[in-house]
Amino acid sequence: MKIWNVSMECAGIAEAGGVKNVTFSLCKEFADLNHKVTLFIPVFKCNTWDLITDYSYLFNAEVNICGKKEAVTYTKGICKDGNFDVVFVNHPVFAEKEAIYTYTEHEQSLNPEFKKGNGHKDGLFIDILFQKAVCEYGRKISKSEIPDIVHCQDASTAVLPAFLVQEKCYKKTQSIVTIHNCGPAYHHEFSSIGEAAWYTGLETQLLEASLNKGRCEPFLIAANAGAELTTVSEVYAKEITNPFNVDITDGLSPIFAEKKIHITGITNGFDFERYDPKDTGASLLPFDFNPEKNELDGKFKCRKYFIQNIVNTDNFDSSGVKKYGTLECSSDYSKEIYFSYHGRITNQKGIKVLVEAIPGILQNFPNVRFVIAGQGESQLEDDIIELTKMYSGKITFMNGYNKIIARLSSAICDFIVLPSFFEPCGLEDFIAQVFGTIPIAHKTGGLNKIIDEETGFLYDHNNKEVLIAKMSEVIMIKLLKPGMITKIMKAGAATVRKDYLWKTVVQKKYLPFFKEILKKNQEKKDLGIDEKL
Repeated sequence: MKIWNVSMECAGIAEAGGVKNVTFSLCKEFADLNHKVTLFIPVFKCNTWDLITDYSYLFNAEVNICGKKEAVTYTKGICKDGNFDVVFVNHPVFAEKEAIYTYTEHEQSLNPEFKKGNGHKDGLFIDILFQKAVCEYGRKISKSEIPDIVHCQDASTAVLPAFLVQEKCYKKTQSIVTIHNCGPAYHHEFSSIGEAAWYTGLETQLLEASLNKGRCEPFLIAANAGAELTTVSEVYAKEITNPFNVDITDGLSPIFAEKKIHITGITNGFDFERYDPKDTGASLLPFDFNPEKNELDGKFKCRKYFIQNIVNTDNFDSSGVKKYGTLECSSDYSKEIYFSYHGRITNQKGIKVLVEAIPGILQNFPNVRFVIAGQGESQLEDDIIELTKMYSGKITFMNGYNKIIARLSSAICDFIVLPSFFEPCGLEDFIAQVFGTIPIAHKTGGLNKIIDEETGFLYDHNNKEVLIAKMSEVIMIKLLKPGMITKIMKAGAATVRKDYLWKTVVQKKYLPFFKEILKKNQEKKDLGIDEKL
């Protein structure tokens, strides 16, 4: 097959959230199976180039958007780690952005209107320009290079299928859109049909059929344009097509249900070889260890290193991270019980629940410590910073993103707390389990892949009282039944490596799915059936 993967982000090239890992791994694994894979991605200021070889100029083109023509430049390289082609879309609106979706602190310092963590004011223009540029690319190349499948990652690329069906060169191409997050603030929606028409130029009939409370939705546009929809876990697919889950989908679930839009759930895989704690070159950790064999000496050495050289030092120097709070610890670095949270600091992730639960834990268990790492909503960040002041020596907050610190924050802890209100798949539970850190998670979405009391701990009813009770229960299990904790840790690490490798997911799930939809697409064309609006 010839496969185009279209994404705003990709691990090692342009990084933001979990989409980056999915994008990279899908490209790599399909390329390893000898399919012709091309990644399309914009060139932002934050792009990195270490993985790219054979970089060269291709050609220029013009894209019609918002009543005028915009010139874009296409350049090309090879991702040496994945052995797949990369087509870069170049335009000043991409190049001036320091992050992919939101403004940075530096951008705010240059312009107070660009609030750190807020989405780009020209976000819709960025989305549509990129997608139209990908569509235009097919008009510039030979017929033999046209893809069989165009795989679009999340809402920022979900309008592309509607552009493709307008072009004769893509008449044999099948579009797929993967929903990575269907929650509020992740839809990249247009405020009205008029706004959608202004940016996209699509027909009114299609836009009218894609409304959600007056807003025009990219995921609905994709479905109405004949794209297949997938999402990143089987449970999340059920949740977002459940008409009663209005809040966690911002109104989309009843529309999916009413229109009988099928969404295929395929649980994301995991790049074990990029995190393997037995290999410090892969894990980026200072010491190696093996949770599957309960060989944890290196884990506690990592803890000591993290506390002495990062948390409790004035010589801390790490790009992109601000440090708050210190950690008091005994000379035996395995004595205290450490809880981690690493990820986006947003309401979706249940950070408020965690912030409210921490005092209840620290008041009852003085031997507990918390390591929190991430960035996001300013008020939630401030709440965490306040906790580091209230409980000096008990909490540290690594505010920002640095790959090594992010991994250490999970790896040095006994448990990771994941109190998400909804979670499409979850990546931090995988990372933690591989590092021998047991997840304690709200039972929602993709976090259901954790098997309660076998590979981690799950709880219902996401509020501070329930979380305090569950964390207290786990602390007592560790104190009174350490053998049970060891068994769960070993099982969690082994399960990720055995059952969730991307190679396994692609070969057993994605490859049969791609082949099936191509077969169905061809049968419909043979019968003269066109389901697109």
